[in-house]
Amino acid sequence: MENRIEERLPQVVEDRLQEAYHEIRERKAKQMTGKGKKKWIQHYSGIAAACAILVVGSLGALAATTYFQKEVHQEAGEVTYQFSLNYELIPGEYKITPSYLPEGYTDQKDGKYNRGEDDWITIMPIYTTAELDKLDGKLAMERVEKVEHTTLSGMEADIITYQEAQKYKADQDIYLFHPTEGCVIQIVASYSVPTEELLKFADSLSVERIGDAAFETEEEKQEREQEEAEEEQQNAHAKDTLTELVAAGIPEDKIFSVGEEVKYWGTGYTVTGYEYLDSIEGFSEENFFDFSRFDGWLNEDKTLKSYQRQYYDRDGQLIAEDTAEQEILKVDIKVHCYEKDDLMEIPLDFQRVPVEKISDQKLTWDLAFYQALPEENNYLQMDNSAVYLEGASHTEGEDRKQYFFKEMENGEEWTYTLLFVVDKDQRGQFVLTSCGANASFEQTPTMSAEEILSELEGYIYLE
Repeated sequence: MENRIEERLPQVVEDRLQEAYHEIRERKAKQMTGKGKKKWIQHYSGIAAACAILVVGSLGALAATTYFQKEVHQEAGEVTYQFSLNYELIPGEYKITPSYLPEGYTDQKDGKYNRGEDDWITIMPIYTTAELDKLDGKLAMERVEKVEHTTLSGMEADIITYQEAQKYKADQDIYLFHPTEGCVIQIVASYSVPTEELLKFADSLSVERIGDAAFETEEEKQEREQEEAEEEQQNAHAKDTLTELVAAGIPEDKIFSVGEEVKYWGTGYTVTGYEYLDSIEGFSEENFFDFSRFDGWLNEDKTLKSYQRQYYDRDGQLIAEDTAEQEILKVDIKVHCYEKDDLMEIPLDFQRVPVEKISDQKLTWDLAFYQALPEENNYLQMDNSAVYLEGASHTEGEDRKQYFFKEMENGEEWTYTLLFVVDKDQRGQFVLTSCGANASFEQTPTMSAEEILSELEGYIYLE
């Protein structure tokens, strides 16, 4: 039936019903005789009754083509949608098209719309009945503060507000439910998108069924469950391997000091000196990768303002919040190109990796981490990478994406300076690694701790 009855019959019935009631209300019945009046009212009441029966029948027909029914459970910050699916109806594939975009937004395809990196709206992959079946008919959200029930684009819709949304700049979620088409639409938007603009977007959607899908066969289900089980095993293996690595610590021969050369990809790097500075006074703005990150974070004397930070344990659970003072770490590096891939330029950036001491001579990885409070918009320590490079050769337009890379020939040597923004109380609690080096540490799901330790290139420790 493709649910076309919803578009035709109910509207016809409604028109006839309203016409009948309108005539009943407007007819000058008082000019008629009592007997004639009674007969006339009985006639039009019959029409109304017949129309009403037709409406009920139509709704019954629509109910028979409903793809799902849902129940909503909300308590203690959790919202769960439980769907009862109609397995007699064939799942669909859908195309969702908005007729309204906020000013400045462009269509990036695949349901993505944005205005720069920070302002974006995404229509997530559609939850069809086939997809809901894979999820055992359940969608759940945590840390929910409130759910506002409304209607958008002719569909029942829920607007989700998360706890401490401003503090964490939480993404915005809207769920739209279309039981007669058989899909659930999820819209996710960045915190920065004005709510009224997001609602206009969500209220402009058209839903088009473009094909049929299918529920999983038993064989497909077993295959998926096998893949999920293997993924769980890999995650468990990764967790155990991380525990072993932290217990073992970084091998002493993988720790390099100032003046010692460590090699990555046929290139040697030597930290020739470093110092901590109170301000960025004397450093040209042109040499900063993105000087706009400092907006609002500099005092008049070019020292850095303090910020609110959060401390999380290795499992991502918040432990504490405090105020941290920031300073500049200046690192001087000599790079020597021994042998390089003809297609690859030499990487110059480094990252700070948190460590802690397990003995006077032994360092290990610190899997707990600090993070700036999101609402403060402090991006000075993004990725724990450098913010400044003297002598960069990629500085214009799209080429700036290669800012921290340099073309070098075999045998060539070059010295340069990096600046990092660090917390004052973190001195001696990190090592440096070239970005992308020591990649074996990221292979905990598939490698053993022994294999990872043996393949580490090494870290530079600033005591």
